[in-house]
Amino acid sequence: MSLRPPAISALLSPILIFGFLFGTTAHAAPAWTEHTYIAHGLGELDGTAAANAGDALIRNYDKGFRVFEADLILTSDDRLVARHDWSDYLSRLLKQPVASEQTRDQAMTINQFKERLILEKYKPLEIKELLYLLQLHPGAYLITDTKETDPKLVKMQFQQIIDAANALDPALLDRIVPELYTPEMIRQVRQIYPFPSIIYSLYLSSLSHREVIRVVKSFGIDTIAMPVERVDAAWIRRLEQESVKVYAHTVNDPKDEERLRRLGVHGIYTDSLQPLEAPAAKSASEGPVIASPVTAVAAATAEAQASTTAEVHEEAGFAEWLVALIKAWIASKFT
Repeated sequence: MSLRPPAISALLSPILIFGFLFGTTAHAAPAWTEHTYIAHGLGELDGTAAANAGDALIRNYDKGFRVFEADLILTSDDRLVARHDWSDYLSRLLKQPVASEQTRDQAMTINQFKERLILEKYKPLEIKELLYLLQLHPGAYLITDTKETDPKLVKMQFQQIIDAANALDPALLDRIVPELYTPEMIRQVRQIYPFPSIIYSLYLSSLSHREVIRVVKSFGIDTIAMPVERVDAAWIRRLEQESVKVYAHTVNDPKDEERLRRLGVHGIYTDSLQPLEAPAAKSASEGPVIASPVTAVAAATAEAQASTTAEVHEEAGFAEWLVALIKAWIASKFT
């Protein structure tokens, strides 16, 4: 029951809605930040970093990781896939041939991407397959490193993420944490979909500390990612004053981790360090144990292919669902 006079309530309503859409209201610390280790590129796989393979997610989940960062980029035919970049260097690192019809360091088609196994045996992932693996691991969170800031590409990437999640289970969107790079991108993505949490990443930013604080206050930012080189004790203390948690990347040396923790860093992105908070055993609430990485990735592929037949019904339904979600959220918070 509201205690505000009707005139004041009418005046505040647009402000509250604006704050909801653009992040000017205060938020409690996101649940995923209880975990202080983020598996970079889904974590190391067979000694290789940034493989972005489903088998990496499954193996590192078993090691105790619960937050996974995935590199997501578009193929030349605009399909969102898990891969760091299209360089020949990465193809050689992942033991993949460069397609004869592919220009040097240029994007592959979706068919070229899918036919090239990672490290000669692991299946590469489209966004549907990645989100199906997230669905199989209910205790896990996915941070999206989509790398683009061009509004047209941002819209395309996040619409594919939303559509893929909606086809499987809309509740997956609550466990997706967009990694966003500019104030404009934060505003755009929050208009596309009201993700419960985001992480403001500074690796593409040249903003000063004062300008970053302004963004934090304007958008209600509670989590920031930054390169190790940008970490210093005074800067971390200033962010702590704004109740901002900081994750540094990428850290693979225990001594570097110890130093960063002493400076006040909350967590790290890592390829290979073992989470200290690793659970002794999976809880019943986290769902069934996955018996085999190969089986799980195959199941993800089959599920993603099966969901394709339902896509023609999604666009109209998604718009109605999103409007209803916003209305329900506003009603629950402000009445």
